[in-house]
Order: sequence, then C-alpha cells, then structure tokens
Amino acid sequence: MNKALYFKGENCGVCAALLPKMEKHFSENYPLLEFEIVPVQEFPEIAAQFNVFTIPVLIILFDNKEHYRFARNFSGFEIDQKLKRTYELRFH
Repeated sequence: MNKALYFKGENCGVCAALLPKMEKHFSENYPLLEFEIVPVQEFPEIAAQFNVFTIPVLIILFDNKEHYRFARNFSGFEIDQKLKRTYELRFH
C-alpha cells in the first residue's frame, strides 16, 4: 500500500492551515498516492504506532514501509525534493 498519512490535531492552527495545501499538492503532483488524514485525538493508537509525538506530521509509505517523514514546518517544495524521484521511479 502506498499512501501519505497526514497527522493533525484538533486545535492545531498549523495543521489546519497546512492541510488544504497538502491535499492540493498531493492531488496535483502525486495522484497515485492515497492521501489519508489521521486526527490524533480520534486515533491515538495509530499515532502511537507511527511514533508521532508532534503535529503536524506527514509520513510517506511505500509498500507499507515508512520512506519519508516531515514534521512541524514543511512545504510542498521540501516534499518534492525528497519524494519526486522515488515517486517517478515507482509509478512511471
């Protein structure tokens, strides 16, 4: 399974501001990756499973294995620097 997990908090302003940008970025640039939002208050066991101790966190999984992790302050540009090549090799 290949997906992007976006961990967010209920009262996190950064999470709320970043989420629409990340959804748009992934739908436009990485359409073959499933983008899943994980509210940590509702799913603390999933956050614990992925060792998420701060928010927001974006984890990129390929074949159910973590390949990239971005935490707190990150941008589409930073994601592209790491993910673009891997994505192209896997899906093109």
